Amino acid sequence: MHLILGLLFIFGLNSALAQAWKTLPKGVRIVGYKNVTTSRITSNFNQFGSQSSLGTEFQIDAATFNSMMGTGISQDPNNNFNNVVVGAYAVDASAQVNVQGMGFGYGITNDVMFYAEVAHYKAQVRSRIRRTRGNTYEQAAQAFENENGGILDEVMAENLRRMIDADERTIQSVITNVYDYQPIGDWYGEGFGDMETGFMVKVLERDTWGLQLFPGAVLPTGRQDDPDILQDIGFGDGQFDFFTEAATGYVATDALSFGATLRYTYQAPTRKTLRVPTNSDVPLSTEKGEFDVKYGNKLNAMVFTKYNVSDWISLSQSYRYMKQEAATFDSKYGAANRFLEYNSDKNEHQIQSSLTLSSITPFLKKAFPLPASVGFNYVDTLRGKNVPKVSRYEIEFRMLF
Repeated sequence: MHLILGLLFIFGLNSALAQAWKTLPKGVRIVGYKNVTTSRITSNFNQFGSQSSLGTEFQIDAATFNSMMGTGISQDPNNNFNNVVVGAYAVDASAQVNVQGMGFGYGITNDVMFYAEVAHYKAQVRSRIRRTRGNTYEQAAQAFENENGGILDEVMAENLRRMIDADERTIQSVITNVYDYQPIGDWYGEGFGDMETGFMVKVLERDTWGLQLFPGAVLPTGRQDDPDILQDIGFGDGQFDFFTEAATGYVATDALSFGATLRYTYQAPTRKTLRVPTNSDVPLSTEKGEFDVKYGNKLNAMVFTKYNVSDWISLSQSYRYMKQEAATFDSKYGAANRFLEYNSDKNEHQIQSSLTLSSITPFLKKAFPLPASVGFNYVDTLRGKNVPKVSRYEIEFRMLF
Protein backbone atom coordinates (compact mmCIF):
# COMPACT_ATOMS: atom_id res chain seq x y z
CA MET A 1 0.00 0.00 0.00
CA HIS A 2 2.06 2.90 -1.27
CA LEU A 3 0.26 6.21 -0.76
CA ILE A 4 1.25 7.85 -4.02
CA LEU A 5 -0.64 11.12 -3.77
CA GLY A 6 0.60 12.78 -6.92
CA LEU A 7 0.00 16.28 -5.54
CA LEU A 8 0.31 18.76 -8.38
CA PHE A 9 2.42 21.81 -7.53
CA ILE A 10 2.69 24.32 -10.36
CA PHE A 11 3.72 27.86 -9.58
CA GLY A 12 2.16 29.46 -12.63
CA LEU A 13 4.48 32.47 -12.71
CA ASN A 14 2.68 33.88 -15.74
CA SER A 15 -0.54 34.22 -13.74
CA ALA A 16 1.01 37.21 -12.00
CA LEU A 17 0.97 39.01 -15.32
CA ALA A 18 -1.94 40.79 -16.93
CA GLN A 19 -2.97 38.17 -19.53
CA ALA A 20 -2.30 34.48 -20.03
CA TRP A 21 0.00 35.08 -23.01
CA LYS A 22 2.14 37.83 -21.45
CA THR A 23 5.85 37.37 -20.68
CA LEU A 24 8.23 39.50 -18.65
CA PRO A 25 9.90 42.43 -20.42
CA LYS A 26 13.58 42.00 -21.22
CA GLY A 27 15.76 42.19 -18.11
CA VAL A 28 12.85 42.05 -15.62
CA ARG A 29 12.86 39.37 -12.91
CA ILE A 30 10.09 37.75 -10.92
CA VAL A 31 10.40 35.73 -7.71
CA GLY A 32 7.62 33.81 -6.06
CA TYR A 33 6.87 31.93 -2.87
CA LYS A 34 3.96 29.55 -2.40
CA ASN A 35 2.65 27.69 0.64
CA VAL A 36 0.21 24.82 0.11
CA THR A 37 -1.54 22.93 2.90
CA THR A 38 -3.82 20.01 2.14
CA SER A 39 -6.88 18.92 4.00
CA ARG A 40 -6.63 15.67 5.97
CA ILE A 41 -6.70 13.02 3.24
CA THR A 42 -8.69 9.93 4.19
CA SER A 43 -10.02 8.64 0.87
CA ASN A 44 -9.24 8.09 -2.79
CA PHE A 45 -11.34 8.07 -5.90
CA ASN A 46 -11.01 4.42 -6.96
CA GLN A 47 -11.03 2.84 -10.42
CA PHE A 48 -14.82 3.24 -10.60
CA GLY A 49 -14.74 6.91 -9.60
CA SER A 50 -16.20 6.19 -6.16
CA GLN A 51 -14.62 7.27 -2.90
CA SER A 52 -12.84 4.54 -0.98
CA SER A 53 -10.55 4.41 2.04
CA LEU A 54 -7.01 5.63 1.56
CA GLY A 55 -5.81 2.39 3.14
CA THR A 56 -6.37 -1.14 1.93
CA GLU A 57 -8.34 -4.24 2.86
CA PHE A 58 -7.26 -7.84 2.41
CA GLN A 59 -8.19 -11.37 3.46
CA ILE A 60 -5.75 -14.15 4.23
CA ASP A 61 -6.59 -17.82 3.75
CA ALA A 62 -4.83 -20.68 5.51
CA ALA A 63 -2.57 -21.61 2.60
CA THR A 64 -1.37 -18.01 2.26
CA PHE A 65 -0.80 -17.70 5.99
CA ASN A 66 1.24 -20.91 6.16
CA SER A 67 3.31 -19.62 3.28
CA MET A 68 3.79 -16.29 5.08
CA MET A 69 4.81 -18.03 8.29
CA GLY A 70 7.00 -20.61 6.56
CA THR A 71 4.99 -23.48 8.04
CA GLY A 72 2.70 -26.17 6.68
CA ILE A 73 0.18 -28.77 7.72
CA SER A 74 -0.87 -32.18 6.51
CA GLN A 75 -2.10 -32.51 2.95
CA ASP A 76 -5.83 -32.21 2.36
CA PRO A 77 -6.84 -34.52 -0.51
CA ASN A 78 -10.19 -32.68 -0.93
CA ASN A 79 -8.64 -29.19 -0.98
CA ASN A 80 -11.00 -28.05 1.79
CA PHE A 81 -8.11 -26.49 3.64
CA ASN A 82 -7.71 -23.77 0.98
CA ASN A 83 -11.15 -22.40 1.92
CA VAL A 84 -10.21 -21.75 5.54
CA VAL A 85 -10.10 -18.03 6.41
CA VAL A 86 -7.40 -16.88 8.83
CA GLY A 87 -8.86 -13.41 9.02
CA ALA A 88 -9.74 -10.23 7.16
CA TYR A 89 -7.85 -7.01 7.83
CA ALA A 90 -7.95 -3.33 7.02
CA VAL A 91 -5.17 -0.76 7.08
CA ASP A 92 -6.72 2.56 8.12
CA ALA A 93 -4.72 5.50 6.81
CA SER A 94 -4.82 9.28 6.58
CA ALA A 95 -2.32 11.79 5.29
CA GLN A 96 -1.61 15.50 5.30
CA VAL A 97 0.96 17.40 3.28
CA ASN A 98 2.46 20.88 3.49
CA VAL A 99 4.40 22.27 0.54
CA GLN A 100 6.59 25.37 0.34
CA GLY A 101 7.89 26.37 -3.05
CA MET A 102 10.13 28.96 -4.62
CA GLY A 103 10.05 30.13 -8.23
CA PHE A 104 12.18 32.45 -10.34
CA GLY A 105 11.70 33.95 -13.79
CA TYR A 106 13.77 36.24 -16.02
CA GLY A 107 12.88 38.06 -19.23
CA ILE A 108 15.55 37.10 -21.77
CA THR A 109 13.82 39.17 -24.44
CA ASN A 110 10.44 40.89 -24.54
CA ASP A 111 8.99 37.65 -25.93
CA VAL A 112 11.03 34.91 -24.19
CA MET A 113 11.18 34.27 -20.45
CA PHE A 114 13.15 31.64 -18.52
CA TYR A 115 11.72 30.17 -15.31
CA ALA A 116 12.48 27.51 -12.70
CA GLU A 117 10.61 26.33 -9.62
CA VAL A 118 11.09 23.74 -6.90
CA ALA A 119 9.06 22.75 -3.83
CA HIS A 120 9.89 21.35 -0.42
CA TYR A 121 7.42 18.83 1.04
CA LYS A 122 6.53 17.85 4.58
CA ALA A 123 4.18 14.88 4.81
CA GLN A 124 2.64 12.92 7.65
CA VAL A 125 0.81 9.61 7.35
CA ARG A 126 -1.09 7.92 10.16
CA SER A 127 -1.88 4.22 9.68
CA ARG A 128 -2.83 1.18 11.73
CA ILE A 129 -3.85 -2.42 11.11
CA ARG A 130 -7.36 -3.39 12.15
CA ARG A 131 -8.86 -6.88 12.08
CA THR A 132 -12.31 -6.92 10.50
CA ARG A 133 -13.13 -10.64 10.55
CA GLY A 134 -11.99 -13.59 12.68
CA ASN A 135 -10.86 -17.05 11.62
CA THR A 136 -13.03 -19.97 10.53
CA TYR A 137 -10.88 -22.68 12.13
CA GLU A 138 -13.63 -24.26 14.25
CA GLN A 139 -16.19 -24.35 11.46
CA ALA A 140 -13.66 -25.94 9.12
CA ALA A 141 -12.54 -28.44 11.79
CA GLN A 142 -16.13 -29.57 12.35
CA ALA A 143 -16.58 -29.92 8.59
CA PHE A 144 -13.57 -32.23 8.41
CA GLU A 145 -14.85 -34.32 11.33
CA ASN A 146 -18.24 -34.66 9.72
CA GLU A 147 -16.89 -35.44 6.28
CA ASN A 148 -15.78 -39.08 6.60
CA GLY A 149 -14.71 -39.43 10.19
CA GLY A 150 -11.41 -40.97 9.11
CA ILE A 151 -8.01 -40.61 10.75
CA LEU A 152 -6.84 -38.06 8.15
CA ASP A 153 -9.92 -35.89 8.72
CA GLU A 154 -9.33 -35.98 12.48
CA VAL A 155 -5.70 -34.96 11.96
CA MET A 156 -6.76 -32.08 9.72
CA ALA A 157 -9.34 -30.93 12.27
CA GLU A 158 -6.76 -31.05 15.07
CA ASN A 159 -4.21 -29.14 12.99
CA LEU A 160 -6.77 -26.46 12.27
CA ARG A 161 -7.62 -26.00 15.95
CA ARG A 162 -3.91 -25.61 16.72
CA MET A 163 -3.28 -22.90 14.11
CA ILE A 164 -2.25 -19.45 15.30
CA ASP A 165 -5.07 -16.96 15.65
CA ALA A 166 -3.56 -14.20 13.59
CA ASP A 167 -4.52 -10.94 15.29
CA GLU A 168 -3.17 -7.49 14.38
CA ARG A 169 0.09 -8.06 16.26
CA THR A 170 0.68 -11.32 14.39
CA ILE A 171 0.21 -9.66 11.01
CA GLN A 172 2.47 -6.78 12.03
CA SER A 173 5.12 -9.30 13.11
CA VAL A 174 4.88 -11.12 9.78
CA ILE A 175 5.17 -7.85 7.86
CA THR A 176 8.35 -6.83 9.70
CA ASN A 177 10.05 -10.17 10.45
CA VAL A 178 9.10 -12.27 7.42
CA TYR A 179 8.70 -9.65 4.69
CA ASP A 180 11.28 -7.22 6.12
CA TYR A 181 9.12 -4.11 5.80
CA GLN A 182 9.25 -1.33 8.34
CA PRO A 183 6.28 -1.52 10.76
CA ILE A 184 2.95 -0.13 9.64
CA GLY A 185 2.27 2.94 11.76
CA ASP A 186 2.76 6.69 11.72
CA TRP A 187 5.26 8.02 9.18
CA TYR A 188 6.77 11.46 8.67
CA GLY A 189 8.95 12.58 5.81
CA GLU A 190 10.24 15.75 4.25
CA GLY A 191 12.34 16.64 1.24
CA PHE A 192 12.43 18.39 -2.09
CA GLY A 193 10.11 17.54 -4.94
CA ASP A 194 10.95 17.40 -8.63
CA MET A 195 12.25 20.65 -10.14
CA GLU A 196 10.50 22.21 -13.14
CA THR A 197 12.27 24.51 -15.56
CA GLY A 198 11.60 25.86 -19.02
CA PHE A 199 10.81 28.85 -21.18
CA MET A 200 7.69 30.91 -21.81
CA VAL A 201 7.60 32.10 -25.40
CA LYS A 202 5.06 34.66 -26.59
CA VAL A 203 4.27 33.70 -30.19
CA LEU A 204 1.27 35.91 -30.88
CA GLU A 205 -0.22 39.07 -29.38
CA ARG A 206 -3.22 41.08 -30.54
CA ASP A 207 -5.25 43.78 -28.80
CA THR A 208 -7.58 41.39 -27.01
CA TRP A 209 -5.97 37.94 -27.31
CA GLY A 210 -2.68 36.13 -27.71
CA LEU A 211 -0.81 32.83 -27.55
CA GLN A 212 2.15 31.62 -25.51
CA LEU A 213 4.10 28.32 -25.62
CA PHE A 214 5.94 26.66 -22.73
CA PRO A 215 8.61 24.08 -23.62
CA GLY A 216 10.20 22.60 -20.51
CA ALA A 217 11.31 19.68 -18.41
CA VAL A 218 10.81 18.24 -14.92
CA LEU A 219 14.02 17.04 -13.28
CA PRO A 220 14.01 14.02 -10.91
CA THR A 221 15.19 15.84 -7.79
CA GLY A 222 12.36 14.63 -5.54
CA ARG A 223 12.30 11.92 -2.90
CA GLN A 224 10.97 8.59 -4.21
CA ASP A 225 8.93 5.85 -2.54
CA ASP A 226 10.92 3.48 -0.36
CA PRO A 227 10.05 -0.14 -1.31
CA ASP A 228 10.56 -1.15 2.35
CA ILE A 229 7.93 1.29 3.72
CA LEU A 230 4.34 0.47 2.85
CA GLN A 231 2.82 3.77 3.96
CA ASP A 232 5.31 6.39 2.76
CA ILE A 233 4.76 9.15 0.20
CA GLY A 234 7.02 9.91 -2.73
CA PHE A 235 7.66 13.56 -3.59
CA GLY A 236 8.87 12.74 -7.10
CA ASP A 237 8.53 10.04 -9.76
CA GLY A 238 12.25 9.42 -10.27
CA GLN A 239 12.42 10.11 -14.00
CA PHE A 240 12.73 13.02 -16.44
CA ASP A 241 9.56 14.57 -17.86
CA PHE A 242 9.42 16.67 -21.01
CA PHE A 243 6.39 18.85 -21.70
CA THR A 244 4.90 21.40 -24.05
CA GLU A 245 2.21 23.78 -22.86
CA ALA A 246 0.13 26.37 -24.68
CA ALA A 247 -1.64 29.32 -23.02
CA THR A 248 -4.16 31.64 -24.61
CA GLY A 249 -6.79 34.10 -23.51
CA TYR A 250 -9.27 36.78 -24.45
CA VAL A 251 -9.86 40.18 -22.86
CA ALA A 252 -13.57 40.95 -23.03
CA THR A 253 -13.49 44.24 -21.09
CA ASP A 254 -11.10 46.07 -18.80
CA ALA A 255 -12.62 44.09 -15.94
CA LEU A 256 -13.35 40.68 -17.48
CA SER A 257 -10.97 38.24 -19.20
CA PHE A 258 -10.79 34.54 -19.99
CA GLY A 259 -7.93 32.10 -20.44
CA ALA A 260 -7.00 28.49 -21.09
CA THR A 261 -3.89 26.30 -20.89
CA LEU A 262 -3.13 22.86 -22.30
CA ARG A 263 -0.06 20.80 -21.38
CA TYR A 264 1.15 17.44 -22.70
CA THR A 265 3.85 15.66 -20.69
CA TYR A 266 6.01 12.78 -21.87
CA GLN A 267 7.37 10.77 -18.93
CA ALA A 268 10.67 9.18 -19.89
CA PRO A 269 11.39 5.53 -19.01
CA THR A 270 13.50 4.78 -15.95
CA ARG A 271 14.75 1.78 -13.98
CA LYS A 272 13.58 1.18 -10.42
CA THR A 273 14.06 -1.35 -7.65
CA LEU A 274 10.60 -2.48 -6.56
CA ARG A 275 9.00 -5.21 -4.52
CA VAL A 276 7.91 -8.08 -6.76
CA PRO A 277 4.18 -8.69 -6.18
CA THR A 278 3.05 -12.31 -6.40
CA ASN A 279 -0.61 -11.79 -5.58
CA SER A 280 -3.01 -9.08 -6.69
CA ASP A 281 -4.95 -9.29 -3.41
CA VAL A 282 -2.16 -9.25 -0.81
CA PRO A 283 0.20 -6.26 -1.30
CA LEU A 284 3.23 -7.95 0.27
CA SER A 285 6.36 -9.44 -1.25
CA THR A 286 9.62 -10.78 0.10
CA GLU A 287 11.55 -10.30 -3.15
CA LYS A 288 12.88 -7.13 -4.78
CA GLY A 289 13.64 -6.80 -8.45
CA GLU A 290 14.71 -4.40 -11.16
CA PHE A 291 11.94 -3.02 -13.35
CA ASP A 292 12.04 -0.81 -16.44
CA VAL A 293 9.19 1.59 -15.71
CA LYS A 294 7.39 3.88 -18.14
CA TYR A 295 4.77 5.96 -16.35
CA GLY A 296 1.86 7.05 -18.52
CA ASN A 297 2.02 10.34 -20.39
CA LYS A 298 -0.16 13.13 -18.99
CA LEU A 299 -2.56 15.73 -20.32
CA ASN A 300 -3.35 18.78 -18.16
CA ALA A 301 -5.93 21.36 -19.15
CA MET A 302 -7.26 24.45 -17.41
CA VAL A 303 -9.86 27.11 -18.26
CA PHE A 304 -10.42 30.20 -16.12
CA THR A 305 -12.22 33.49 -15.93
CA LYS A 306 -10.85 36.55 -14.16
CA TYR A 307 -12.73 39.59 -12.92
CA ASN A 308 -10.90 42.75 -11.86
CA VAL A 309 -12.84 44.31 -9.03
CA SER A 310 -10.41 47.22 -9.11
CA ASP A 311 -6.79 47.90 -10.07
CA TRP A 312 -5.84 46.24 -6.78
CA ILE A 313 -8.24 43.32 -6.42
CA SER A 314 -9.20 40.48 -8.77
CA LEU A 315 -11.28 37.32 -8.46
CA SER A 316 -10.87 34.24 -10.62
CA GLN A 317 -12.48 30.83 -11.02
CA SER A 318 -10.70 27.90 -12.67
CA TYR A 319 -11.48 24.36 -13.76
CA ARG A 320 -8.62 21.86 -14.06
CA TYR A 321 -8.52 18.46 -15.71
CA MET A 322 -5.75 15.86 -15.64
CA LYS A 323 -5.57 12.54 -17.47
CA GLN A 324 -2.68 10.07 -17.21
CA GLU A 325 -2.27 6.93 -19.30
CA ALA A 326 -1.54 3.54 -17.73
CA ALA A 327 2.05 2.72 -16.78
CA THR A 328 4.06 -0.12 -18.30
CA PHE A 329 6.52 -2.35 -16.42
CA ASP A 330 9.12 -4.60 -18.00
CA SER A 331 11.13 -7.17 -16.08
CA LYS A 332 11.77 -10.91 -15.87
CA TYR A 333 8.75 -11.17 -13.55
CA GLY A 334 5.90 -11.50 -16.05
CA ALA A 335 3.05 -11.83 -13.54
CA ALA A 336 4.42 -8.95 -11.43
CA ASN A 337 4.49 -6.70 -14.51
CA ARG A 338 0.80 -7.33 -15.04
CA PHE A 339 -0.06 -6.76 -11.36
CA LEU A 340 1.76 -3.39 -11.38
CA GLU A 341 0.28 -2.23 -14.68
CA TYR A 342 -3.29 -3.09 -13.78
CA ASN A 343 -5.48 -0.08 -13.01
CA SER A 344 -2.58 2.40 -13.14
CA ASP A 345 -4.26 5.10 -15.28
CA LYS A 346 -5.62 8.25 -13.62
CA ASN A 347 -7.87 11.23 -14.18
CA GLU A 348 -8.82 14.20 -12.02
CA HIS A 349 -11.30 17.10 -12.05
CA GLN A 350 -10.65 20.13 -9.84
CA ILE A 351 -11.99 23.64 -9.31
CA GLN A 352 -10.02 26.60 -7.97
CA SER A 353 -11.29 29.85 -6.49
CA SER A 354 -8.80 32.70 -6.11
CA LEU A 355 -8.56 36.17 -4.62
CA THR A 356 -5.55 38.24 -5.66
CA LEU A 357 -4.31 41.55 -4.26
CA SER A 358 -1.89 43.09 -6.75
CA SER A 359 0.00 46.35 -7.09
CA ILE A 360 1.22 45.59 -10.63
CA THR A 361 -1.43 47.68 -12.42
CA PRO A 362 -1.00 50.63 -9.99
CA PHE A 363 2.78 50.32 -10.49
CA LEU A 364 2.39 50.48 -14.28
CA LYS A 365 0.21 53.57 -13.77
CA LYS A 366 2.96 55.02 -11.52
CA ALA A 367 0.56 55.03 -8.58
CA PHE A 368 2.59 52.60 -6.40
CA PRO A 369 6.36 52.07 -6.10
CA LEU A 370 6.51 48.23 -5.88
CA PRO A 371 5.07 45.67 -8.35
CA ALA A 372 3.97 42.65 -6.30
CA SER A 373 0.95 40.44 -5.62
CA VAL A 374 -0.49 38.19 -2.92
CA GLY A 375 -2.93 35.42 -3.85
CA PHE A 376 -5.24 33.20 -1.83
CA ASN A 377 -6.45 30.00 -3.52
CA TYR A 378 -8.80 27.18 -2.62
CA VAL A 379 -8.55 24.02 -4.75
CA ASP A 380 -10.95 21.09 -4.42
CA THR A 381 -10.91 17.71 -6.16
CA LEU A 382 -14.44 17.07 -7.36
CA ARG A 383 -14.01 13.59 -8.83
CA GLY A 384 -11.46 11.37 -10.52
CA LYS A 385 -9.91 7.94 -10.83
CA ASN A 386 -7.01 6.62 -8.73
CA VAL A 387 -6.33 10.04 -7.19
CA PRO A 388 -6.81 11.29 -3.62
CA LYS A 389 -9.92 13.17 -2.52
CA VAL A 390 -8.17 16.30 -1.31
CA SER A 391 -8.62 20.04 -0.88
CA ARG A 392 -5.75 22.52 -0.90
CA TYR A 393 -5.34 25.92 0.74
CA GLU A 394 -2.72 28.08 -0.95
CA ILE A 395 -1.06 31.41 -0.27
CA GLU A 396 1.33 32.82 -2.85
CA PHE A 397 3.49 35.92 -3.08
CA ARG A 398 5.15 37.33 -6.21
CA MET A 399 7.35 40.31 -6.78
CA LEU A 400 8.82 41.84 -9.97
CA PHE A 401 12.08 43.77 -10.02
